[in-house]
Amino acid sequence: MKAVVLFSGGLDSILAACLLKSQGVEVVGLNMVTPFHDCSKESVERAKEIGIELVVRRFGEDYMNMVAHPKWGYGSNVNPCLDCRTAMCREAKKLMEEIGADFVATGEISGQRPNSQKMHQLALISRESGLHGKLLRPLSARVLPETEMEAEGKLDREKMRSFTGRSRGRLIFYARNAFGIKSIPQPSTGCVLCENSYAPRLRDMLKHKDVPTIWDVKALAQGRLLRVDENAYCLVGRRLAECEALNDLFADPKRSRCVLLYPDNYMGASVMLVADEAPDFGDENPVVSEKLESYIQTAGALSLRFSNREKYALAEGGTRCVLHVGATTRIVAIREDPEVEKIPIIMEPLGPEKKKEAESREKPAQTADEKTEENVERESDNVDVKLNI
Repeated sequence: MKAVVLFSGGLDSILAACLLKSQGVEVVGLNMVTPFHDCSKESVERAKEIGIELVVRRFGEDYMNMVAHPKWGYGSNVNPCLDCRTAMCREAKKLMEEIGADFVATGEISGQRPNSQKMHQLALISRESGLHGKLLRPLSARVLPETEMEAEGKLDREKMRSFTGRSRGRLIFYARNAFGIKSIPQPSTGCVLCENSYAPRLRDMLKHKDVPTIWDVKALAQGRLLRVDENAYCLVGRRLAECEALNDLFADPKRSRCVLLYPDNYMGASVMLVADEAPDFGDENPVVSEKLESYIQTAGALSLRFSNREKYALAEGGTRCVLHVGATTRIVAIREDPEVEKIPIIMEPLGPEKKKEAESREKPAQTADEKTEENVERESDNVDVKLNI
């Protein structure tokens, strides 16, 4: 038998692949890269370690329509986990049919993620992906409905596992003792759609653009985001890496309409202005409308706002920026504008519950009344031999 396993290179997907291999199943891993999460490098390394073939594929612009209008809604931030997981399983189904595999498997564990891995949600993903009885979760199979492969005796259900919940200690014990895995992957930082620092940026984007492009959401991850008005926003890069990222974004032919400014005669911040008033990529005769000129002056003032005043005040002849507009470059004079101080940086204040979570993450690893993760895992190792795993 042959199976396609959704493979991130994390502990769960590694165990799912190893468990199937132990039953004589030929495993082909599939790693899906999204605009918000790319673990392909790690997955390639892990696939080699456990001896499976790996296919890496990327979602295209269609994925953004799903993010903007998820059928099953969002999680705690702007993470459409059910729709995303369904999309991944559909891609796995395509690969299954391409290579003549018999079924698809994932490392999902019932109850591990309360917003996407409850039993009814796992059933929903099976149904919506079109896989139905050909979608197996080996790590929780014994607590889930029987799949076609198990019912037909092609897989031994008794050799599947019955993991549930979020406990990592039992998985680590199983990895070490069942498959001799010594190097346990650390939990992934995961999708940026779940992060409090990124989600408000995308929420703002979705208020003003029905379906953002992949370029749009890549740009949102760079520097500070400031909404100028309903039709324009600026990205401000202060660090060298941010400024270089803005340069790369501007050079992308798939970019949205934008202009790029960076200091000509002072050390300071780069600013990318994104607005429909800006010309198309590669326009050799760009028209700078009065509105666009106003935006450019605002962007220049933002460069000064986020630069060291003592340094730019010494600029001879007044402060100037290099302006990239369309395929042309020119020098523009800019000036301070107290009005730009009123433009807020788009951020999301933590609510009481999330603030409590953030504070708990910042606590020391161990206090007099707390146990370290190592101790918890050691205790789990001691009791797991008695558990039905």
